[in-house]
Amino acid sequence: MHNLQFDTEKIPLSFRLAKGWRWLFFTFTGVLIYQISTLQRPGFGELRPLLEGRFGEYFRHLLGYYFLLELISVFIFLRLMQWYLRRMDMLQLKPAFRDYLWYQIKFLPFVLLVIPVFGPFTNAARYIVVFYPDYSWQSYFPEYFFTARMYVNYLLPFLIFGYIFMNISLFIDYYDWQKRRFDQLKNGGGNHFLKTLDAWDNQGETLLEVEKVLWFEVEGKSYRAYTYGHTYDIRKTLAELEEILDPDRFFRINRAVIINLRFFKNYSFWENDKYIVRLTDDKTEFVIQRKRLKDLRSKLETPAT
Repeated sequence: MHNLQFDTEKIPLSFRLAKGWRWLFFTFTGVLIYQISTLQRPGFGELRPLLEGRFGEYFRHLLGYYFLLELISVFIFLRLMQWYLRRMDMLQLKPAFRDYLWYQIKFLPFVLLVIPVFGPFTNAARYIVVFYPDYSWQSYFPEYFFTARMYVNYLLPFLIFGYIFMNISLFIDYYDWQKRRFDQLKNGGGNHFLKTLDAWDNQGETLLEVEKVLWFEVEGKSYRAYTYGHTYDIRKTLAELEEILDPDRFFRINRAVIINLRFFKNYSFWENDKYIVRLTDDKTEFVIQRKRLKDLRSKLETPAT
């Protein structure tokens, strides 16, 4: 059965570690990585007070001067990382070594290019702290705006930090994916895909049959299911739906939409490697990239089991 061929399935990536309080822990980890990376400097760099037994001085400097200020760097880094991964269509990963390696390579340009984005913000805040209240343009620019030395100081810590963060998140998502696959096999494989879904509208809650849904869509922070002439709000994200909907009957055509292939009508070229996908209600259209269209064609050519 198509849905049991694990080597052709993809792991949905959630990057849940960027949410809640967890990113604060990763900020602290990143600061420590930077401090350790300065050991090769004369006098053991930022760790000199600690190695000389001046613990109070070291921890005040670590938590006040570095940790609080680098919250800015990590916050910007993580938010732009999520944007980059969406733009590069890196929200799913096939469990194969070649795809995993390519995923790691595609992440590298982001780390190299993001430092000039967050560096000026963090170091502007650092300048305000260090020079208060005697500010001048000469003392600020370019030393506290952006310099090659600043880039080099950030490069190694954020390379390590970025890849550790990304791969821990990937491991967690892989573990969850494997658990769901095991539960699916234990319960009989493809017969246990989602059949009904909790949904609600302005009249109340209902149990919605997924086969009646033409498409699922995310709009801002709201997730909705569309049937003929009716719209429902739902609680599940598109990534969650991809995991529990029958992949032979539902297909994610872009970041915002999953369509029910039962209601697929046709497609046609639009512009710049983009196509228009139409549904059988004769009024709904979506944009799809050429790459995704190839996957859609392959799906349509494979009969649902």
